Amino acid sequence: MIEVLLQPEVKATFTMFVLTVLFTSAFYWPAVRFPQKNKILNFYWVGFWLFLSFLTAISGSKATLGMTGSGADNFSNALLIGLTLSFVLFVVFAWARLALMTVTHVVKKHVT
Repeated sequence: MIEVLLQPEVKATFTMFVLTVLFTSAFYWPAVRFPQKNKILNFYWVGFWLFLSFLTAISGSKATLGMTGSGADNFSNALLIGLTLSFVLFVVFAWARLALMTVTHVVKKHVT
């Protein structure tokens, strides 16, 4: 059993897996460590760091599985495309929501 774990391929794959976990955690750490006081800004703050964390996790897992010889390219590419599209929609929704809130605030301020 130990002989199998000491093979260079297994060491490299395990190292890639550990680096993926560390970088994924590092990207999510700011969202947990530095929460924003405003609930809306905190929602988008966490969403941004969560996106980076997911992106790192998917890319790292694709590289790790590629090192083992597994053919996970099509599935991981589909995940990356879906994640990128959902992030774009997230940003557009955030921009529209914050712009509408600003316009509503300015109108209420000038009307009263």
